[in-house]
Amino acid sequence: MSSKEIADLVDKRHDSVKRTIDALTDKGLVTITQSVEPTPGGGKPLTVYHVNQRDSYVVVAQLSPEFTARLVDRWQQQEREAAMPAPAPALDLTSVDSLRMLAGTLA
Repeated sequence: MSSKEIADLVDKRHDSVKRTIDALTDKGLVTITQSVEPTPGGGKPLTVYHVNQRDSYVVVAQLSPEFTARLVDRWQQQEREAAMPAPAPALDLTSVDSLRMLAGTLA
């Protein structure tokens, strides 16, 4: 999860979230990776931190304990979406080849 996503989730400024993450990193409590993303309008590129699931809980608990439930919900939503099976391709029942393939699976 990115520091931008966390900022949006807890209604905090991104720079404030990054300061909190920096402090937690300095204490050895979380580990981050960084990326640089372009800003809309071509301004100065934005440094964004990325944390894993465990560390995102630590960051959000530090920033705003009342939003920890939102974070749990967000991770659970992502896990559900990732676990959803891909939809089966639709068969054209007007196609002879599709009907033969379907008949072959039933035989």
